[in-house]
Amino acid sequence: MNSKLPFGVMDTQHVSKSYFTATSRVSDLMTELYEDLHDYKGRPLVDTEQVIDKINAYKRVVRTELELIKSAVEQYEEDRNSK
Repeated sequence: MNSKLPFGVMDTQHVSKSYFTATSRVSDLMTELYEDLHDYKGRPLVDTEQVIDKINAYKRVVRTELELIKSAVEQYEEDRNSK
């Protein structure tokens, strides 16, 4: 008996792994954003346009990670319903 899943089949373990991967990346990104919101001497950036630009750049990447979570659960549901 083969316990391996067919390629592309999403089980709860794979869903959880996708959740972990995405949320871990988001956590790392938030740490990076905090650091990027300060200059090399540790002073916070106070130029509104510069701060907004940095936030928007991080938002795009965070949205990508959130889409990974959404895709994982959708794939799981699709695989579950096709059995």
